[in-house]
Amino acid sequence: YRHFGDRDGLLAAVADRFADGLVARLTEALSSSVDPRAQVTAAVESYVSFIEADPALYGFLTQQAPASSPVLLGVVDRVAAALRPPMDAALGPLGIDPAAVETWAYGIVGMVHLSGSRWAAHPTVRRERLIADLVALVADGILGAPSSLDAGE
Repeated sequence: YRHFGDRDGLLAAVADRFADGLVARLTEALSSSVDPRAQVTAAVESYVSFIEADPALYGFLTQQAPASSPVLLGVVDRVAAALRPPMDAALGPLGIDPAAVETWAYGIVGMVHLSGSRWAAHPTVRRERLIADLVALVADGILGAPSSLDAGE
């Protein structure tokens, strides 16, 4: 507590460490291909690998920080921001409204976070199945979206 001040300071430091590592991995994974489906696969794979690499850190963060806490929301903001450039590059030419892309970035973060958290605590399916199911939902859902989506429709 001398170093972090209090429990919230410790939690904030853990969240920063978590976000730094996760964003670095996601950025690397997303730059590994220009194919959108391959990017989705690499990003989901890197997130699941990140959970597996340090389950104690992941568990501490997800169990100690309420979903609406500024600490966890800061992590979500950073991860969603890392997803935006490749999503904009893939979806912008299709005429997808940037507001929809932002909503989807946050939706992907929430979906993978909650699914990954549940899987880490209760691995009812093999790792490969978890990744394949998440990729199918994200890639088929977003890449199959009509290009006519725009504000107000």
